[in-house]
Amino acid sequence: MIDLTSSMMYRIGNLDVQNERISYQMSTGKVIDRGSDDSVLYGRYLDVEDNLRTHEGLKVQIEKTTAQNNVADSSVDEIKKTLDSMKVDLLKSLNSGMTRSDRLAVATNMEGMRENLITLSNTTVDGEYLFSGSNTTKQTFIKDNDFEVTGKVDFGGNGHLRNIAVDPGVYRDRGVTAHDVLMYSVDTSSAEDKISFQEVDIVVDENGNTWKLNGSKDQLVKLNEQGVETAEYLKVTNDGGTPKTYTSETLTDANNASRIKDSTASGLLLEAKHSIFEDLNVIINALKGYNTQLTDDANDGKQGTVATDEEVRDTLSNYLGKLSNQYDATNIGHAELGGRNKIFETALESLTAKVTHYNILMQETNGADMAKLAMESKSLEMTYNALYSTVSKMHQLSLVNFIN
Repeated sequence: MIDLTSSMMYRIGNLDVQNERISYQMSTGKVIDRGSDDSVLYGRYLDVEDNLRTHEGLKVQIEKTTAQNNVADSSVDEIKKTLDSMKVDLLKSLNSGMTRSDRLAVATNMEGMRENLITLSNTTVDGEYLFSGSNTTKQTFIKDNDFEVTGKVDFGGNGHLRNIAVDPGVYRDRGVTAHDVLMYSVDTSSAEDKISFQEVDIVVDENGNTWKLNGSKDQLVKLNEQGVETAEYLKVTNDGGTPKTYTSETLTDANNASRIKDSTASGLLLEAKHSIFEDLNVIINALKGYNTQLTDDANDGKQGTVATDEEVRDTLSNYLGKLSNQYDATNIGHAELGGRNKIFETALESLTAKVTHYNILMQETNGADMAKLAMESKSLEMTYNALYSTVSKMHQLSLVNFIN
């Protein structure tokens, strides 16, 4: 009798182990929980889970990037519309029937559109400035302290694009900078290994680095990504003029090239970028009837002297072409943005497919068969009932019950 009871208890203990396994698998959907259960299966499962988590993280990041790209795309589209409206207003102001009061009205409208451009250039998503380059915490364009008088804004970003991972170890450039959509090229060093630029221009190289005039204004000094001066520089000469124009020495000059890493070997390409806001200052002041061709630094950025009607028309006619140059540059920048955005759209589709694939692998590797578990659970229930029924009958046949 004792042996029979021990046997029954042993069988019930085995059923309890099976019940625990079935309960765990049905509640978690997993076959095993510990490596000791099946080290080979557990190793495969961990590998698949690691890939799934990695690709899920990339997918979330690219979804955020896609949202930023969509906002950047719509912002650049608005910038193009604003520039187009400016061209229309400028054409109207060249009409011979325009009076001074008419031009003042156009100037007021231009000031409003300039504010719109500043706002669009400083577009943010999740606290990141979209057109500031790699340092997205820096405001793209910052108004001068005396903006109401000078109309000056300073570029606070850089020309480096932010790199975003699209696959493990694979990165792609995101978006465009203000260099691409609110500045246009006025000269490059590709023709004569020299570059000419005005003091108000921004000089950048093919790698997105900015080059800035030093204090004595006889050198262009390369800035790193954080805007700090490096040891590399390029000698320049002051050509005079208003605003002042500078010309670099030949980039391949033996005495100077040594200061620029691999300048001769790589054919370093420099480009002078002109901000549309510098042109808008001239246009708005001309519409107000002022001569903006100033002759000294002390008055730089101020309205200047009263201009004749002919001088105003000449200035506006000249700057209409500059607005067209900016629109063309913005259009090219918009096309580049569209190409980069497409890369992330394709990457998002690929990552979504991979996440789905790894989820399926997770199920196939360590996923419990719910139908099978349901049958096992029912079978286990019936076995429990049979055993406890047997135990009950054995208790009824005991010697104690027989004596009673």
